[in-house]
Amino acid sequence: MKTFKDIVLLTMVAAGLMVLFMVWYNQDVSKSSVEPYVSNNPVFEKSLLIATAQGNFPEKIARETTNHFKSHYNIAVMDLSALPEIDAKTYDGILLIHTWEKWNPPSEIVSFVNATRDLNAKIVVLAASSRGSSQTDDVDGISEARDAEDASFYVKEAIAQIDPILKQ
Repeated sequence: MKTFKDIVLLTMVAAGLMVLFMVWYNQDVSKSSVEPYVSNNPVFEKSLLIATAQGNFPEKIARETTNHFKSHYNIAVMDLSALPEIDAKTYDGILLIHTWEKWNPPSEIVSFVNATRDLNAKIVVLAASSRGSSQTDDVDGISEARDAEDASFYVKEAIAQIDPILKQ
């Protein structure tokens, strides 16, 4: 009987620690934001929005994609949390870079994609997941595993999908 009580107690402690971790993650870690960046040149006619999650991998993709396009297009880089305030019609191309949270895309991605369904042809979503197999429905996308060393491959993929959109 003592072993059963020990198992129940251990299970309750583990469940409590898991709940505490989830609360901490949702309040601290997932609320970090990306430093916004805007490059406007009146010579350029087209613009690209890059909305990204905070983290080494997504920010590296955003930074390298920005470096590739900044000499030909106006660029705005912002945190995913700013998506509700964005007028998607003002951009010629949109790259959304996120990581999966609890096996789902962030709510900002879901809301933005749903609100801009008529503009999905100019939206590319790059979704980082632990296995690289998860993807957002109804938009062009790239799904990859998070490995910062392989970021250059995904930068090339993002550029390859965004480039024809911007050249239309």
